[in-house]
Amino acid sequence: MGENQWASASGQLVADAYLREADGFGAIAARPAFRRMLLSFTDYEAHLCQINKDSIHQEKIRKLLQVGATLDTSKPTPELVEIFCEAQIAVCCELFRGENISASQMNREGMRLLARQAASKVIDIPAIAEELSPADYSESQKDLLDALNHVGNLDTLRVMQVTRSLGLIAVRPDSVRQLSLGAGNGYRDLYGIHAVPKITIQSLSKGDVFAFNVIDRVTANTVLIDNDPMLARHYDKLNADQGGKILAMNMDANRALQELQNKQQDLGLGSRNLVAGLRIDHRMIPDAGEFLRLISAVIDSSADMLLTIGAGNNLAEFESRIRCFDALSKLLKSRGMEPIRIKLHGPGSSNDQRRLLNFGNLEYASYQILYCELLRKKL
Repeated sequence: MGENQWASASGQLVADAYLREADGFGAIAARPAFRRMLLSFTDYEAHLCQINKDSIHQEKIRKLLQVGATLDTSKPTPELVEIFCEAQIAVCCELFRGENISASQMNREGMRLLARQAASKVIDIPAIAEELSPADYSESQKDLLDALNHVGNLDTLRVMQVTRSLGLIAVRPDSVRQLSLGAGNGYRDLYGIHAVPKITIQSLSKGDVFAFNVIDRVTANTVLIDNDPMLARHYDKLNADQGGKILAMNMDANRALQELQNKQQDLGLGSRNLVAGLRIDHRMIPDAGEFLRLISAVIDSSADMLLTIGAGNNLAEFESRIRCFDALSKLLKSRGMEPIRIKLHGPGSSNDQRRLLNFGNLEYASYQILYCELLRKKL
């Protein structure tokens, strides 16, 4: 499946994704610390603020994030286990958004049943022909696209809660001037990156009930870049409807970055302070040095960069994505910056790594995260 062509997936992918994520939540529910973790989500922003100020927590994180660190989830420390358990709960806030779930349902069997119910509307919808324009979708195809966007956000919530728990991205969404590369239809970048998971607990006579939800946060402005010609009408509509909050550029990344330097000045958008690329295609960054040179022209004096890679369509593409991250990491280190990689897969050969995904399913989940605080003067 193409990285940004969600329409090539069927309703069965949605059902499989829901089941996998719900089962992960059910497994966590058996842990002694589960209720304490749930309570963190009554005000998750305050929770993150608290742990990122806690000296003991910060010392543990500093040990994880040594210079040039690579965090390997196939060799989890207690701190990583805690972080990824919380991230899985965040994922299920999105999965079961708007649902009330009783304490008695919070086990693997109960959560899997809820996942099957959630996917029942779309499970039998076949894949949509890639050449079909979204403007021509039937109602059932629109339902499938909505569900696939939802699945993409599950991965986005996991990635973002992990990076936030590590204290890597702390800027307030309303202060973010975002650049999103390979953004596809923009759903993950606009509605996933800054989403805040929330769980409200009601104590009733029959037991506790947990209301799952997600609070949508918006950026100061966002630039979306993707060269898929099928997105042309969608991007035109975003530019027309969003009143200067979104600039959508339907062109190759290099050309878009060259044009953006003047556009963001002319439109009063300001320099970028967050560079995001979710499940990027390695072909978007054919040369790491040129990529960083172009990025340096559009960012503020510093900017968070957060990129992820997926499985690709085959093993060769997966290996190319790994090499892309290798090249970027090496170059960033050589210029005095401190990239951090988080591996979300198992060890072994590249074939083993692609097969042994630790979270989610191959079709939609991220395999690695690359984070770095970019310093313009060093780029």
